[in-house]
Amino acid sequence: MIELSRPLGNEKHQARYYLGSCANLKKRFQQHLQGSGAAFTRAAIKRGIEFKIVYVWKTSSKQEARQLEIQLKRYKNHAQLLRRVQNAKTNSTKTR
Repeated sequence: MIELSRPLGNEKHQARYYLGSCANLKKRFQQHLQGSGAAFTRAAIKRGIEFKIVYVWKTSSKQEARQLEIQLKRYKNHAQLLRRVQNAKTNSTKTR
């Protein structure tokens, strides 16, 4: 999950997070940084908006990664999704 330093969009619709799947995270993130990634990150670069990776889900196959991406995108509110993930991670760390 990529988080923008500030929202992208207009008064009616704004987005601050990007979800995608890939086989090589380092290579794919470089593509985003260089402006050859998704339209979302290209638009962010065009507007001078910085971004970073805030969470990574690991899967055992490309098919599983794509299915997870589709499932996560159904949440629509990625900020809320990120809070859930971080809370779950914090709670699992506390119980160990």
